[in-house]
Amino acid sequence: MTSGIDLFEAINTQRGIRQFKPDPIPDEMIHRLLRAAIKAPSGGARQGWSFVVIRDQATKDRIGELYRAHPPLAITPTMTEQQQKMYATAIALEGRMETVPAMILCCIQRTEPTATFTLGSSIYPAVQNILLAARGMGLGSVLTTRQRRFEEELKSLLGIPEDVETAALLPLGFPVDGVEYGPTRRRPVREVAHSERWGAAWRPAP
Repeated sequence: MTSGIDLFEAINTQRGIRQFKPDPIPDEMIHRLLRAAIKAPSGGARQGWSFVVIRDQATKDRIGELYRAHPPLAITPTMTEQQQKMYATAIALEGRMETVPAMILCCIQRTEPTATFTLGSSIYPAVQNILLAARGMGLGSVLTTRQRRFEEELKSLLGIPEDVETAALLPLGFPVDGVEYGPTRRRPVREVAHSERWGAAWRPAP
């Protein structure tokens, strides 16, 4: 089992992996992912998160059926070539979701009758911790949220309480041969960071 890599190497090379070997994931590795998740911050330190580890084949088969029973992603001509490639791999994954070795469904308890913008701030840091920890151990994963198309059916399948939201479904596995980690392509810092006020581009000191 991979012992780990430098934090910034994990940040710089963590990317969405959607093709996995059929090899099972050891319990110890999944436990380390969950331990990483619960080290994340949460609003008011409430720690209202829950994580459902899914490996039972019958359950995965049903989840695969639910994906295929709902409208798939659509590739449009307005997308960039990179976006079209990403969507193509996402569509392929949704078509064979039951074949992934494991999934972690990341959930968060509602503190109000309806979900709010800040609700995500109490679960997505934990999701990112899982993704980074997976990269550090040589596992692949990708952040998906399209399970919300059939959330009520999924909650019924897994016995999830009514006041709990499903925030992300993370497929997990060892990447197939030929599928590599990053580096990822992102807009440069100078295009997204401002110094003191909007429009004044951030520039590091010489």
